Amino acid sequence: MKLYHFLFVWTLLTCLVACNVKPGHTTSEGETVAFKYAKLVRAERLDGKVRIEIRNPWDTTTILRSICVKTPIENAAVYSATHAALLQELGVAEHIGGIFDVNYLSNKDLHERLSSGDIRNLGNSNAVNIEQVMDLRPDLLMPSPYESQGGYGRLEQMNIPIMECADYMEISPLARAEWIRVYGMLFGVEQRADSLFEEVEKKYHELKSLASKQSNKVRLLTERPYGGAWHVPCGESTTGLLYQDAGAEYVFAHLPGSGAQAVSIEKVLEQGMTANLWLIKSYGPLSRTQLEQDCPAAKLIPARLAVCDTKNIPYFEETPFHPEYLLENLIALLHPELGIVPKKVYFE
Repeated sequence: MKLYHFLFVWTLLTCLVACNVKPGHTTSEGETVAFKYAKLVRAERLDGKVRIEIRNPWDTTTILRSICVKTPIENAAVYSATHAALLQELGVAEHIGGIFDVNYLSNKDLHERLSSGDIRNLGNSNAVNIEQVMDLRPDLLMPSPYESQGGYGRLEQMNIPIMECADYMEISPLARAEWIRVYGMLFGVEQRADSLFEEVEKKYHELKSLASKQSNKVRLLTERPYGGAWHVPCGESTTGLLYQDAGAEYVFAHLPGSGAQAVSIEKVLEQGMTANLWLIKSYGPLSRTQLEQDCPAAKLIPARLAVCDTKNIPYFEETPFHPEYLLENLIALLHPELGIVPKKVYFE
């Protein structure tokens, strides 16, 4: 226990000294970065370093984690296909040392790098092989935090900065997408990242404005039941807000909160029997016949069905940081009279 305490204190002091930051204070030598939409992150440029402070999404009065790292990051251990794909788009894939859970990765270029050995397959993120991480010697660990996670065990003792990628808990689609700029700062491509986000923001607002002028509000139902419950995005979640920005009358827009909520099948049917469009994400192809076999209640829902095959379509890799792609796809489905041909098709 004494050794653990020593390691913890030494790691903390090393970070603070390296960044010229005193505990509880912000250095006057740093330059604070302004974010337009993101609320869970604070960033500060220092001399050759970046200080990132992540606010706790489940208790915004507290700080989830604060790190100070030398930039650019040259060897990162990436936990999700979403962030790996973004780093590929930003042109810094060579700085991905390893990726966890590669079974969920559909990016062909990254798979080629994995096959050639340029990127290591780090196995299961829920059962991290500590020796494998030690052998990689990454400059940064990039996990996505969860409310009941309880820390990172022995990884916390390895003196490797942990960047908790809490972008998925942001307050709006553009707030999440703005984390593009955070990752750009960390990997030394800040201008490229800022430019990419400006394009995302511009296109998103153009599409939202177009959808807002349509008087035809299509009632939208989403998801399907698992384990006796129907988990749907709440009205204030990034997904729920995106549905509304697309000009949909989302049937669960009234549910409070920024996450997802389990709803009984009976409650779903109350809303779903009057829905016009039904969106489902499926790991593999899904037909209406198969859906009704798996879920007999589906026979009572007359809505048009649109399915996203997440096994073969990079929905989870692209849409978090490109909400404008998904917004365009949804507007094309909700308002075919506009004649929009989406750049990316996820649901069809």
